[in-house]
Amino acid sequence: MRKLIFLLLFLCCYIFLKAQTFDDRQVDNLMLDIPAHQTFSTTDIAEYVKQNFNSDRKKLRAIYTWVASNIKYDTDSANVINMGPDPEAKITAALRRRRGVCENYAAIFNDICVRCGVTSFVVDGYTKQNSSVDKTGHTWCAVFIDNNWLLCDPTWDEGTGNTKYFLVQPSEMIATHMPFDPMWQLLDHPVSHRGFYNGNIYTDKNQPFFNYADSISAYIKMDSLQKLRSTAFRIEKSGLYNNMVKNRHDFTKMNIEIIREDKDVDLYNSSVADLNNATTIYNNFVEYRNKQFTPAITDNALQALLDGIDTRLSDAHKKLDGIARSEAVFKFSTENVRDRLNALAVRVKEQKDFLKIYLNTATTNRQSLFYNKQVTHSGK
Repeated sequence: MRKLIFLLLFLCCYIFLKAQTFDDRQVDNLMLDIPAHQTFSTTDIAEYVKQNFNSDRKKLRAIYTWVASNIKYDTDSANVINMGPDPEAKITAALRRRRGVCENYAAIFNDICVRCGVTSFVVDGYTKQNSSVDKTGHTWCAVFIDNNWLLCDPTWDEGTGNTKYFLVQPSEMIATHMPFDPMWQLLDHPVSHRGFYNGNIYTDKNQPFFNYADSISAYIKMDSLQKLRSTAFRIEKSGLYNNMVKNRHDFTKMNIEIIREDKDVDLYNSSVADLNNATTIYNNFVEYRNKQFTPAITDNALQALLDGIDTRLSDAHKKLDGIARSEAVFKFSTENVRDRLNALAVRVKEQKDFLKIYLNTATTNRQSLFYNKQVTHSGK
């Protein structure tokens, strides 16, 4: 009876594997038949994938097969493609040249996945081959499929016709791939850098539990600065074990600084814009006052001419305060803008005081106020 049960189980597994192999082969063949004119942008490739495959697994298989089969690994692409300021060049140049390095493989694979509605992230780290740790960094991808996080490295399957590194379990991938950010190990008990070097990659449940799923969920909701800060924190906490990890940490901190300074630039420019808008409102009012409020408008309309100016002045000060609290190394000098805001506030108060007197004066006596030195101020 046991032999019969074992035989039935074996046959079921065999049939399942044969069916899956046949299914994968169909996906591969259909994907490799994509018209050439649709292969020079991730948008076009993604459209072909969405039109021809109806499940996330088939989509991932198709994308992986195409990238691993059509991009040739070529180290001369490292400088030609990856050193430019535009991140999109990692994708567009590699598609045009049909050449690239790991960054290009991962960037193309990730971008097509995202365009196909599959959750995917690029993972940076380093690797081990033949029991030896590589001295240069590496890039691969993490994907979320069937409520599970798995890993893909199309670079390592390039030109082989195999999918050994497609949808790999994190517990297996850690034998050869170590992310800089331990979150992307996708393990409840992350492996240390020392353990990776020594081959000690087995789960140690005595180590603190790390809820990577919740961490990724929180990470997805963060803005770019928050993502970089959380990444830098995790990298530093895991230990700056080698130069590759140190360099990645420094690179992350540098990008944090760039974003901080960019935010300061935006705050500064926005505060100046608020000042300019407030100044325009003020000048328009003074010009109308110098014309003795002619042509005449209603009192309510006259009162509304200065509406919004206080809000703009307040907003400008808040933005300058944000720059003052910034952690960026480079800070804008805000004193001149503050001085102009304060000077304008004084003049605005003078106009509001005059307007209050004007509106509280009988209509027949208002004209004389324009000649009364005690209440007249040109604002010029």
